[in-house]
Amino acid sequence: MNYFCLVASFAFCLSASAQSFTRTDISTPVKPYNLDVGDFDADGDLDMATVNDGAHSVTILLNDGTGTFSVATTLSGFNRPQAITAGDFDANGSIDLGVVNAGANSAFILTNNGSASFSITDSIAVGNNPHAITSADLDGDSDLDWVVSDFSAGTVSLLTNDGTGSFSLTSTLQASNGTERAITQDIDGDGDIDLAVPSFFAATLHVFKNDGSGTFTSDASITLGKNHHIPAAGDFDSDLDVDILITSSGSGEVFLLANDSNGTFSDQGIVVIPSQPWAGASGDYDQDGDLDVAIAAYSGHTITILINDGTASFSKSEPIAVGNQPHQVISADFDGDGDLDLATANDAENSVTLLMNTLVNP
Repeated sequence: MNYFCLVASFAFCLSASAQSFTRTDISTPVKPYNLDVGDFDADGDLDMATVNDGAHSVTILLNDGTGTFSVATTLSGFNRPQAITAGDFDANGSIDLGVVNAGANSAFILTNNGSASFSITDSIAVGNNPHAITSADLDGDSDLDWVVSDFSAGTVSLLTNDGTGSFSLTSTLQASNGTERAITQDIDGDGDIDLAVPSFFAATLHVFKNDGSGTFTSDASITLGKNHHIPAAGDFDSDLDVDILITSSGSGEVFLLANDSNGTFSDQGIVVIPSQPWAGASGDYDQDGDLDVAIAAYSGHTITILINDGTASFSKSEPIAVGNQPHQVISADFDGDGDLDLATANDAENSVTLLMNTLVNP
């Protein structure tokens, strides 16, 4: 096997992976921009929901348990929906959805009646041109709150859940122009959820640390260079803290910010993935006990798997073709065979591409 490795404590190696995926494409309304997963119909398997920017809609795709999906419903009435997050926001045992509308500067909750029938029950004003939403328990009260990245405002809106699925804007954090999707993890190892937010135009990664009550203070600003995203975060080097993977859709660079265990980061390596590396999803794709990463190349219409040896030394797979302009990628076990599959939202092809992992059942 032919390797070329960057000489550093963190390395990317070029090699061919023996792993393989089988592809299926699912048609969606115009410009599916993002997607998330959850068991929306409570039948024990993972379904998908897409936000369709061009069609101003949300589509629910139900899984039959084997990884075969069908469109159950498409909800209309949105205004350029950009991102979606799934979770049981009203604590009734069913998986609901949170959606941000870039055209209306708002976040919506779609409550689920338990059988994948959704209704819009609340709308909350956020900052200008929201592009991303994530959910996490920010204030330690055991329910899921929202973090909304306001792209044009350069801010992060924090929306607190009262436990019943009623959200209120409790604070706004100042970042920089072009705020992208936030990472919501315990960055400093003190037991609460912190934030890492890249700014697309300002070339900066902002780190906000939580005092445990949902009050955040700006801890660091890390200069990255322009056009950067955070596709994934996790313990890539097996030292029990949260590292951050960064992509540059401008230069094609992918590099790791290694955590020193208290939330201070250092750049540990670099590789180039051509054609605008954008989104990503971490997971143990080869089932060897460490976190790998799947990177979507937006203009290359491909997925590249970075296979980790457990020390944050990665081998780079051959590109895997998906639909045109994959804007988001997620991982989940869609066919119930015990390994992680992939799905991409392809905003220029009006489709979702499923890549079923053949590791367990080739």
